[in-house]
Amino acid sequence: METSAVNIHEDLRNILDDQTHHRLREAQGRVFAENLNDRVFYWSLGQSLIILFVGIGQVLVLRSFFTDKRTGKA
Repeated sequence: METSAVNIHEDLRNILDDQTHHRLREAQGRVFAENLNDRVFYWSLGQSLIILFVGIGQVLVLRSFFTDKRTGKA
């Protein structure tokens, strides 16, 4: 009976150790995922700004092709 209680106690201790290990791994994974999410957000924000500025630049260049440039020649 005593050995059975000792075995159950050791098994419970092993289960608690495993749960602690899994909680720590989950916490590390959560931190990694949150950092990755932040980096993806800022990367996509930067890409969006680049696309916006390139689009504005293209509009300005195309407008310059169609403006009437008059020189001072008589």
